[in-house]
Amino acid sequence: MLTKIILTLLVITGALWFASSQRRGNRQQLLVVASKKEQHNRRMLQHGTYLFMLIMVLAASVMIYIELSDSATTVTVHVVNTQTGARTSYQARREDIQAGSFTTLDGRSVYVAGVERIEVEAP
Repeated sequence: MLTKIILTLLVITGALWFASSQRRGNRQQLLVVASKKEQHNRRMLQHGTYLFMLIMVLAASVMIYIELSDSATTVTVHVVNTQTGARTSYQARREDIQAGSFTTLDGRSVYVAGVERIEVEAP
């Protein structure tokens, strides 16, 4: 997830840098008079850049929201002993589940032995 956020921020930074460099380039060429078609094309490119940046920010926001809401969901966790087949069920938040342990909704920490496995059941 962190790489998605970093990649999105890099794309946004690159788009902002591109837009600002284009703006600086226009200031240096004050003596050149552009035709109406060139001005229109330049404005369309600028609007396209801003639209792209807006879409990227919205997409990043939606991805962050989905990731945060998904990690806060309550799931059923089954601890299964692979030797005996005994199964114990718990309720936990998805964000509280690690590889060898998890914390239940009522605050109990459950550590899984080497012969046990964790099965997560989605709601």
